Amino acid sequence: MASVPEPWTPVKALVEKNEVIVSVWGRTYRFQNCPLPSSIVTANDELLASPMRLSGQTDDGNLNWAQSGVELWEQREEQATLLGWFQSDAIIANLVVRIEFDGLVRFDLTLVPLPQPKAKLQKLWLEIPLRKERATLFHYWPGRWGSAENSGAVPESGFALPFKPILWLGWEEGGLTWFAESDKGWQAADQNRVLEVVRDGDALIVRIHLLDTPPQRLPASFTFGIQATPVKPMPKDFHEWRICHGASYGMEKEPVADGSKETVLDKAARLGVKTLVFHEHWTPVQNYWRTNRETELRELIAACHRRGIKLLLYFGYELSTLAPEWSEVAEKVLVKTTAGGLAGGYFRQPPQRNYIVCLKSEWGERLLRGILEAIERYGFDGVYLDGTIEPFACANELHGCGYRTADGNLRVTYPIFAVRNFMRRLYEALHPKGKLINAHQSTYCGTPTLAFVHSYWDGEQFGGGELAKDPLQKLPLASFRAEFMGKNFGVPCEFLVYERPPDWTIDHALAFTLLHDVRVRPLGFGAMLEKMAAIWDAMTKFGVTDAEWHPYWRNSDLVRVEPENAKVSGYRRVVEGRTRWLLVVSNLSATEAATAQVRLATKGVKAVTVAHDAITGEKLSVKDGTIFVPLPPMRMRLVAVEVIEHVPKGR
Repeated sequence: MASVPEPWTPVKALVEKNEVIVSVWGRTYRFQNCPLPSSIVTANDELLASPMRLSGQTDDGNLNWAQSGVELWEQREEQATLLGWFQSDAIIANLVVRIEFDGLVRFDLTLVPLPQPKAKLQKLWLEIPLRKERATLFHYWPGRWGSAENSGAVPESGFALPFKPILWLGWEEGGLTWFAESDKGWQAADQNRVLEVVRDGDALIVRIHLLDTPPQRLPASFTFGIQATPVKPMPKDFHEWRICHGASYGMEKEPVADGSKETVLDKAARLGVKTLVFHEHWTPVQNYWRTNRETELRELIAACHRRGIKLLLYFGYELSTLAPEWSEVAEKVLVKTTAGGLAGGYFRQPPQRNYIVCLKSEWGERLLRGILEAIERYGFDGVYLDGTIEPFACANELHGCGYRTADGNLRVTYPIFAVRNFMRRLYEALHPKGKLINAHQSTYCGTPTLAFVHSYWDGEQFGGGELAKDPLQKLPLASFRAEFMGKNFGVPCEFLVYERPPDWTIDHALAFTLLHDVRVRPLGFGAMLEKMAAIWDAMTKFGVTDAEWHPYWRNSDLVRVEPENAKVSGYRRVVEGRTRWLLVVSNLSATEAATAQVRLATKGVKAVTVAHDAITGEKLSVKDGTIFVPLPPMRMRLVAVEVIEHVPKGR
């Protein structure tokens, strides 16, 4: 197996005078006479307004680094390692920097005393000055269930947070993740302002309060990291994956409810499903890799394959009290709170309780081995990971989580590197075989682990009906662009909808999800699947895979729309000299119907525009190049448009 899995490319490192330049797929990090990046380029754009820095104060004034340097220590295809240093009158700072093939950069910072210091360190902050136009959106984790407060538009006044292990800032096409497993050794004066995002002219500064008071002991060590996004290219064919949730035993024999001879699996195939997910009940033991219904499972897999459908099986983040290993390993592998309690406790049939497990424990190795053995044993086509990519807060000292403060109090840690290692090894084993990794998570888009999935499914945090009535009050468009779109991370996303008619249905959700090139994943094989199947077919017929995508926030040179509550995103193709569009036209008012008036830019002096509803075939009114699209409140329509331009002779 190659040391660097697709679609990534080997790490390249170049030394020029006092500068080390490290390139990975889609991104370049420059270290100019310094072990912190002086430049980060992603999506063909510079992220930094000025170099990253360690700033601070001594008892003699501002911290000034009299010396700094960086050297390339080692280069391999999968990683480059740099060694660097700073020296001031008060302190020495040594850094070991590791840049991995997916763009993750790990910093191990150690502060050591000078033999004869001339000043005393008082404060030390890590600062990341981002260009303000490339830091318009934010996302952090953990978030809060039922809310989008952890994702959105960066406020004009900036914001402050208590310690968070994941913080991303960027824009719709890229950005930068900062992360740390814990605040061990940190000395923040205000626990509600451990992380700050502050505006400074043309820069947006991410400030990490490592020390707000003199270090209690030296040497002192801190580990943190960054990762420029997107982490990999969006797969060209993700529109054609057509994932549906709800596989079950016997569905290849079970007739549909309408009394016809068609089976449920036949109906799924007829409606265009290409990937089926079998949730937790494929095995009686939650999150386990064996079942006592092996014959039925193999029959289902074979039936899916005969119909050209891939089957993904569920694996999750819990250990079941019904698992054969429970009594042997539970105490050692479960997530523990600082009070010694367990996390989770989900109840399912057959009767069992399921508690959150930590992948830093030996269970990580057992689960990985179990998944790989199951794929060989049964022959399914990939995994659906429920919460597995999330590095849950853990204080179980039996497997190395948690830490003790100077006064002996136990604090949680977030095992980012352990979960990342699990996900990388799983990806390296499954991807070369064409197996899919689909992750379900809610409120979490931590790229150190998200990098190693093929797609993610987000939105269950709103499963309690929070989006009923007026969804964009709870989930603003900026929040959607930050967390639920996927292009900024390089990983396709689908949206999760639990329907609560009439107040909240898939139709409401599609009004804003499709504006972002994000589909709703159907649950089951009824009306929701039929709705999505029509959309899938319309997109395939148009050829969205080969089209340019022009979203509402940057298409004003091509599209005009009225009234204010109407928005349009579109796929554009030029075929045989004719411009064709597939428009997503949405009315985002939750209460008022509207007729969207859409006008497309044309190069010719005159143009004939023909438009129809791509789902129903209904011809839409077009007058003087303006398309009129009637819409109920919080609804969308897919509109197929052909623009036939007439250019006068001689031009």
